[in-house]
This record gives sequence, C-alpha cells and structure tokens, in this order.
Amino acid sequence: MRLFAVLAMVAATAAASVAGWWWFNRPVPIALSFDEPFASVSFAPFRWGESPLSHDYPTRAEIERDLASLAGVAKGVRTYTAREGLGLVPEIAGKYGLEVTHSAWLGREPPINDLEVRALIAAANEHPDTIKRVIVGNEVLLRKDLTPEQLIGYIRRVRAAVKQPVSYADVWAFWLKHPELAKEVDFITIHILPYWEDEPVSVDDAADHVVKVYRMVQQAFPGKPILIGESGWPTRGRDRGPAAANMVNGAKFVRTLAKLAKENGFDYNVVEAFDQPWKAKLEGTIGANWGVVDDRRHVKFRMSGPVEENPGWPVQAAASALLGAAGALWFLRRGLRHPPLRALAVAALAQGLAVLVVWQAMNAWWLAYDIPGMIWAGIRVGLHAALAALILKAAGEGLREGATPVASRWAERLVAMYAAAAVADTLILLVMGRYRDIPNIEFLVPALGVAAWALLRMGFYRLPWAKAFAVGRLFSDGAPGGFGPAKGMTLWLWASVLIAPLSEAVALAQGDDFVAMHPKLSDQLPLLLGIMVANREMLVWSAMLALLSLPFWAEWRLKGR
Repeated sequence: MRLFAVLAMVAATAAASVAGWWWFNRPVPIALSFDEPFASVSFAPFRWGESPLSHDYPTRAEIERDLASLAGVAKGVRTYTAREGLGLVPEIAGKYGLEVTHSAWLGREPPINDLEVRALIAAANEHPDTIKRVIVGNEVLLRKDLTPEQLIGYIRRVRAAVKQPVSYADVWAFWLKHPELAKEVDFITIHILPYWEDEPVSVDDAADHVVKVYRMVQQAFPGKPILIGESGWPTRGRDRGPAAANMVNGAKFVRTLAKLAKENGFDYNVVEAFDQPWKAKLEGTIGANWGVVDDRRHVKFRMSGPVEENPGWPVQAAASALLGAAGALWFLRRGLRHPPLRALAVAALAQGLAVLVVWQAMNAWWLAYDIPGMIWAGIRVGLHAALAALILKAAGEGLREGATPVASRWAERLVAMYAAAAVADTLILLVMGRYRDIPNIEFLVPALGVAAWALLRMGFYRLPWAKAFAVGRLFSDGAPGGFGPAKGMTLWLWASVLIAPLSEAVALAQGDDFVAMHPKLSDQLPLLLGIMVANREMLVWSAMLALLSLPFWAEWRLKGR
C-alpha cells in the first residue's frame, strides 16, 4: 500500500468516529417548556472537595455567589440545616429577594439535635421577613434515627418558640404510616421522588404518580396544607427498573413538575439547585447528581427547547479521533505491508478502541468526587487504556502480511482480571444494588474491544469461532500456556448473566412499601419478574457479561477436545 492510501484510511475512520459522536449526542427535542421561576429549590452550596462529612463547609462568599445566581431562577430556597455555615442563608437570601424554608437537621445525637433546634429558633426569630416557614427534621423516620415520639418532642419545642408555620419532612409513605404527626405540624411536607420509589416509576409516568400521591395524602389529611418538599430526577447514575437517570429525563421531569404544580395549585420544592459531590459517599453516583446546576456551576439544561445529554462531546470526539489516528498510524507506519482491507480494519479498530477508552475516561472523571476518587479513576483509566493498546498491538502486528504474532501474556491476564472483577461487581449488585452503579462503561474494552479483535481473527485468519475467541490464543496464537481455570470462569460469568437482572428483583422484594402494598406472593411475583426486564441498563450489563464469557468458554471447549 502507498502512504497516501494509509493516511486516507486513517482520516476516513477518524471522520467516521467524529460523526458517530455527533450522531449520538444530538440535542433531544422536548416539547414541554416552563419559563417561570421555580417556587423553591433545595439549597446546599457544597462544591467539589467540600463536605459536611469532613467538616469542610462553603465560605460566605461561595454561599452569596450561589444565592445571587438563584435570584430570578427561584422564588425561594429550602435548607436542611441551621448550622454548618447555612446559618448565613437567611441573611444573604434576604438581600436577593429569596424566601427561605429553614430547617433543623435531626439525627441520633441529642447534643447535635439540641444545637440544631436552638439555631433554627434563633434564625426564625431574627429573620421573620425572610424565613417564611420552618422544617424540623428531614427523613428522620425513614432513616430510623428517632422514634415518632422523640421527633414530636422536637417539633413541639420549635412550634412553641417561633411564629412561622412548622413542619416535618419525609417520604410521603411515612406520613401515612404515622398519621399522628399531622396534628403536631402546621403543614405537611412530603417527598415524592418517582425514581426512588420501591416500585420505580418511569419519567413518562411520573406526572400521574405525583398527582396520585398528592391526592392520596390530601385525602388522608383533609384541610392540612401540603408542601411537596422534594421532587426531582437524577441526571447521572444507575437506572432503577424503568426509571432511567440521564439529562434528558431530568429536564423532562423538572419541566413537568413545574407545569403540573402551577396547573394544580401545588406548592413544591425542586431537589435540588446544585449537584452535591459529597453525597456520592452515601448514595453513589445517583446521590451526587440531582441538581439543575452541576458542581462546577454550569447550568445542565434550560426549561425550554432541546436538551443536550453531553454538551462536552466535541472535545471528547476530538480526543478520541486523534488518539485513534495516532494508534492506527503507529501500527501502520511500517504499513505499507498491510493489505488494504487489513489496514482499514486496523484503522477502524483503533478508532473504536479510542472511543471506548475516552468514554470510560470521561465517565471516570465524572465519578471522581475527591482526591482518592481521582487516583482510583486514574488507575481504572490506565488499565482500560493498557488493554486497548495491547489489543491494537495484536491487530497491528498480527494483520501484517506474513507476520508472526508475538505472545502477550499481559493482555490475557488483563482479560482474566476484568472477568473476575465483572463477577465481583455483579455479586455486589445482588446484595447492595440500590445505590451501586451498574458498571457497563468500566468494561467496554474487555467486552467490546476483545470481541472485535476475536471477530477480526475469525474473518482474516478464517478460524472457527472457538480458536478465534479462546483467551489462551487471542494474544499468543496458541503459544504454550494459556488460561487455566477457563471452565470455572465461564460458569461464574454465565451465573452472573442471570444474577444481574435478579438483583433488581431482590432490591424490589426488600422494599417495605412494596411488601405492604403487595402482601401476597402471587401479587409480588409478576412485579418481581417484570422489574427484572424493565431496566435496559441492567440488561445491557447481562449481555456484556455473556460477551465476556466467550473467550473462556472457547478456551474450555478447546481444552475439552
């Protein structure tokens, strides 16, 4: 081949890669729009590296910048603590015309609870024009931090000391479980989060769900004012059954909520104003990504017009195209010994692997919420890139005319390591899947990259599938050695294919509300079976586990002959 032909192939595959990035990141039109200020938004001004868990609190300047940015966007803000720097909120919010729903955070430590209650009372009496209502405790009963009797004691104490209306905030079901609380408060604050329901609700069904729940609570407590204290949708993280976490669904739900509230006269608060990176420690990726603004203070989506799932795609597309082109040229530089079709295959594989590496690196960066997280992200990206490089090396050298492939046990070991990690991740999903991320993106190269190289071996070497896929031959062409426990790894991966969707059913079966609403096993079974196939992200993970099993199954078959 001539050099010009090689350069043309590399350029064409790079252009195709960029076109793919554009195609899959096109703005998604959403017909619904709502261009009015929110009634209220949850306000916690923590940035990257700040956390109440480590006692690193926002500065006064940061709080002021954030409140100033919300002026005109929301009519008010809701806090969750009267301390930890948030005691400044009522004073500063008043400067920008924002009303405040101020709160005391209650937990298991009475001395801290006492400080919170005292701070809340003092703030309410000092800023009566800004603090319009107060909330004593947030999801205390859900967390089982206090008994209803203990909670009522704190509510009565605050109610006797302030002039503002007083409430307690919790998931709507806990108000129905503890109706005695209603007579202790001036208004009822309910959290309606379709994504987090024991039986998750899709974004398309979320509006009906919000209205249904509101009417149910309204009927249970006639005449009592109701505040939807939290309602929102995560923009990143794992899917739960039919409830998919992404930017488009986040925008769709928030617009729907605002419009729905106006049409029905609901008082509401959007959770939340800003992403909270520190919450990843408690709730995984999902917990950190409920804001309408990200932790770097970039607005995620507008309330009208199309929504971009990934606004940064041009940079990522350029990075993957350049990385893929560099890899292709490196292995085609002596190139001219590759037949045209094989050279094109190397160039296309290089671009595909580069896309997978950049996609995983981008995701790892998004999930790195502190310095240790960044270090762990770097390790994962390094391993992912190393396997991609070894696959491309095998293709670049193996597809040259007359070439003799060089054995690479490192690639084989990485494939085995990723297979073991996939099994471990799946077992963790089974026992603690509510907050655990579904790890599809972490296994892109081990699943898709390895399979692509095996298919190229089938096509160009005219090998039967087992010899093309066998993990002991993928990078050594039958050199002595090979992966020993192929049978065991195959069986574990096959079991994981079934365990992955089963984890959705296990999580649902453990929900108290689910059991209370469907006490009979005959009622539960159809729902449990349905949730196993409702989560497309989990089904993709099952398919990737099956793909990861092929090199070990092929090895097992060859050894059994």
